[in-house]
Amino acid sequence: MELFGERDPLPDLDREQLAAIFAQLVQQNGLPVIDAYKESCIKRRVASRIRRSGCRDVDQYLQLLGADAAERERLTAFLMIHVSQFFRNPSLFKTLQTVVLPALVRRAVGQPQRYWSIGCAAGEEPYSLAILLVELFGEEAAHSLFEILATDIDGNSLARAWNALYAESALREVSGDRRARFFTETADGLLLCPEVRSMVRFRQMDLHQVACYPPAELVLCRNTLIYFNRPAQEKILHAIADILPQDGILVLGKSESMPTTLRGRFATLDPVERIYSRR
Repeated sequence: MELFGERDPLPDLDREQLAAIFAQLVQQNGLPVIDAYKESCIKRRVASRIRRSGCRDVDQYLQLLGADAAERERLTAFLMIHVSQFFRNPSLFKTLQTVVLPALVRRAVGQPQRYWSIGCAAGEEPYSLAILLVELFGEEAAHSLFEILATDIDGNSLARAWNALYAESALREVSGDRRARFFTETADGLLLCPEVRSMVRFRQMDLHQVACYPPAELVLCRNTLIYFNRPAQEKILHAIADILPQDGILVLGKSESMPTTLRGRFATLDPVERIYSRR
């Protein structure tokens, strides 16, 4: 039997085969409907998983999925794309610290605020935001004035975020001072301090459930929309606009842009850092 090797081309999948694979995942793993995701991205990742499984073709892989719960879990995990680290894109966090956060706090006049990190992976982004707030306003004020909600569709990533234990690679952009103040070295990795951890609340969420979006003054939605097709992107951004107050802030990823259909709802504050204000 000839199997796919690491150097062989990825198998081709047509739409019917892709739909059959995801029908199994939806039925047995509860994976959300995949229609809103970019087909090219999904096909590459499914095809790569087929090759790694050792199956000779798509039909054999479908049989494997139906019989092997572990493979269904592996494919689901493989489709959840998580690449993150603390203070990823440092210039953005510098702008948040020096411009965006002080302006939001001035407008709030002492009222508590909620900030939302979408697609939070293992927690690096929301914890980075919490560190900024502690540095800006002090630990006591940060805890009393701010709630940080962090959401992701992947429960395994959220469990890692809750544990707040990280490898060295996740702290590449963390300064020596921050590392000494907020992290403790352990035999298993670098553990984030409880003062920062307690500022972030994690929740599993599917972005397609737009009715569940929480009100927030600041939304970080970085490097998440790139995996959705344009109609899904617009639906998500309209829903975010609905839960932001006037002058609330949305931050997108460096490779993302605001669709023209949303220009009436958002003003561009910083085109380089992809920071937008709700009109």
